Amino acid sequence: MKFFHVCLVVLLAFRMSEAAAQNMDTDSERARKVWTEHFRDDENLRNDLLDEFTATDGADWEGIDKLTRCYSVSEDRLRSAAMSLFEEATNLSSDGASHKDGVPLRLLANNALFLLGKYADNTTKSFLLNLVADKSRDGVLRTVALSSYLHAADAEEATGALLRFLVSPDRMVGDMERSGAYAFANTAWNESSSEKKRAICEALQAGLAHESTHWVFCSGDRWLCGMSAKYARSEERLAMFERMYATPVPDGDLFDRQSLVPQIEMLRKLKKHTSVNTNLATAIAHDFNQPLPEEERIALETPPNAPDATDAAQEKSTETGRKSFYALAAIAGLLGVLALWFGLRRKRGPA
Repeated sequence: MKFFHVCLVVLLAFRMSEAAAQNMDTDSERARKVWTEHFRDDENLRNDLLDEFTATDGADWEGIDKLTRCYSVSEDRLRSAAMSLFEEATNLSSDGASHKDGVPLRLLANNALFLLGKYADNTTKSFLLNLVADKSRDGVLRTVALSSYLHAADAEEATGALLRFLVSPDRMVGDMERSGAYAFANTAWNESSSEKKRAICEALQAGLAHESTHWVFCSGDRWLCGMSAKYARSEERLAMFERMYATPVPDGDLFDRQSLVPQIEMLRKLKKHTSVNTNLATAIAHDFNQPLPEEERIALETPPNAPDATDAAQEKSTETGRKSFYALAAIAGLLGVLALWFGLRRKRGPA
């Protein structure tokens, strides 16, 4: 009899949990329909994005992604709302204002650009690329636009943009802007196919080979070492460090050329070097959208901090630094953008 009672209790508990689960599913579906109806209104969609883009604790990008997955919001409507918010933010800040009615305009504009990059079509990509090229625009805005474009671009487009803004006569003039380009290229690299990863690395290699500012070179070198183990051990990297060491530091620049010496000595001691392309013409001519051979794909997918037994002892400090790099990458990127913003404020004076 006791066994019968136990079985009865278990069965009742099971039925109750099953009913509760069904009720939860019903409630969830009811809520989904309510929110779907809410977001049918363009003004509601725009206002909700405005709240997300200006939240002091950061936008809920996972929640924004649900708009298309769960609430039937089309990508066209998302782009339209984000473009409207970007134009509002930039129009209101055209006189140098950083806030309007409590709304942080720079934050609003930057987050609108990030969403445009996430859901970009060809028209949006053209808009972002033109925004990066517009030298009358704020430096932070141009760098964020480049980040959004790199997110949306294919391998060939990413190469073209990076070479254009790091090397060509149309390159970003500001040191902070170019430094930010390396940081955002790393973000794009992390979420890219093997073909696009190779394209980004080759463009950055060419960029560093033409970089004239010592501290920008060192910043870009650290980012690129985190993307490419082949670059980190290359004879071309050694040659670039030796070139920068031989280049005089401009008057007023606090960079210490002696800080380059440890890297030069470490690279000279390697028992073997790799070789990478730094030639601009070769990078321009190559079609990076073509599928990679299997061996190149494997090399690109090898973690940059994977040790080489022949040189493990010599590179111990370098490997430790790379591991720390991954943990701090997001913070470093944010600090880079903040530094650029404060630099612009010092040049222009208070907003």
